[in-house]
Amino acid sequence: MLVTPPQIYVADDDALTRELVEIQLGRGGYGARTFETVEELLSAVAEAPPSLILLDVRMPGLSGLDALRSLKSAQGAEDIPVLMLTGEGRLDRIVQALQLGAVGYVMKPFTGKALVDKIGEVLAAGG
Repeated sequence: MLVTPPQIYVADDDALTRELVEIQLGRGGYGARTFETVEELLSAVAEAPPSLILLDVRMPGLSGLDALRSLKSAQGAEDIPVLMLTGEGRLDRIVQALQLGAVGYVMKPFTGKALVDKIGEVLAAGG
């Protein structure tokens, strides 16, 4: 029987971050699909919801917080666990993301192991 790995969607405006995260997720046994904009992410989620979303707080156009609001109010997407990626360390944005329904956050810079471990914890807990 073929087992499909959990699919993780990654939205970050930084190409290097997307590439590094995709490599680390692959090494961790996850499938990864990356997006440069919130709009691309939201479109993909509507077509095929992932197991988890990694979402950068600061994005061009719609922000990561805007995307989180949309995801949590969209039928079929409201239960997808979302981990926020942030490099700014602003406590107010982290608190706002958690209040909007994010299950946690990962501070940049992060190690591949820390990221994969955090995703594993969230998925093991049921999102």
